Amino acid sequence: MNIKEWALSIVIHAFLGYLWVLFVEHVLGLANSMDNMILGGLILLLGTYLFWFTVNRITPFNSYKLTHPTKVAGVISFGLVVIVLVFVCKIIT
Repeated sequence: MNIKEWALSIVIHAFLGYLWVLFVEHVLGLANSMDNMILGGLILLLGTYLFWFTVNRITPFNSYKLTHPTKVAGVISFGLVVIVLVFVCKIIT
């Protein structure tokens, strides 16, 4: 475990957090245009479920346990990006 792994984990997970927020914003826009929030919610849940498995397979840290410090740093960066984009920047209206 070195600083390069930490930085790579933080950058990858921050980018994936940004992509997830953009996905949620797009799906909510589609659900609002269809006037069917139940279908939009199902699409959002299915998309988030598929996104979760894609994230776990794409990252080079999939062999680490969830409590590994590099993986924890990535999860924290993912969460911070989502929180900042949703609550501070208010990207989702």
